[in-house]
Amino acid sequence: MYKPTKEELKALFDECNQMYFWGKLGKCSFFYFPKTTLGCLGKYQYKNDSKGRPNDQIWFGQIVHWTEKELRRVMIHEMVHMYNKRVEKHWWYGLLGHGQCFRKHRRRIRRDFGIDIMDGREAVYVKEEYKPKRWEKILLWLIDR
Repeated sequence: MYKPTKEELKALFDECNQMYFWGKLGKCSFFYFPKTTLGCLGKYQYKNDSKGRPNDQIWFGQIVHWTEKELRRVMIHEMVHMYNKRVEKHWWYGLLGHGQCFRKHRRRIRRDFGIDIMDGREAVYVKEEYKPKRWEKILLWLIDR
């Protein structure tokens, strides 16, 4: 099973930052969810340290058979959340952070680069018996509208 190193994730982040976000995103740390976390491919988490400096984090699923294409898609997805928060300075959440600001960039990336950052159909979980629950499918359908 391929699990990207933090150096590989940083290199991908830097490449995507230049290509899709005009180099405007700052530093970011990368982490993996515990192996017990099922059904989650990625998550963006923002905090400020005690001096008010950004401490952004992107988390990745650990029980996923990562492909380069799927890793890039999830990375861009989480970077859109980061761009909404840190660069545009507004965060209209919508459903799980996928509101108006997020959808604007989703359409731009799909139109300009042919990447649908909400399409998780290629994700293959290590635990093959894991199948998304009905509520997860409904939630993804609602987010996609």
